[in-house]
Amino acid sequence: MTQHENRVKEENGVTGSMILITFFSISLTLLLALPNIYLDNQIYYESRAIAQQQRILRTLQEEQTIIKNKLEVIHYHENIILNQIPE
Repeated sequence: MTQHENRVKEENGVTGSMILITFFSISLTLLLALPNIYLDNQIYYESRAIAQQQRILRTLQEEQTIIKNKLEVIHYHENIILNQIPE
């Protein structure tokens, strides 16, 4: 065998350095991706909680408007009744 044939044989096989580089690349990719995934999940759940609180707020505001309207009607009827009573 010549030197050229030996070199070709060695280059075609999987070496330990190739495995280490592959392992390092995968580890680096995961190291960079996992915090982003975690933050995206946290933002998603927080935005869901905020949306639920906003729905509750709108419901309570609508109820407050209804109660104010009912109170106005009660005050109106009270004034009518009080105005009919002679002093």
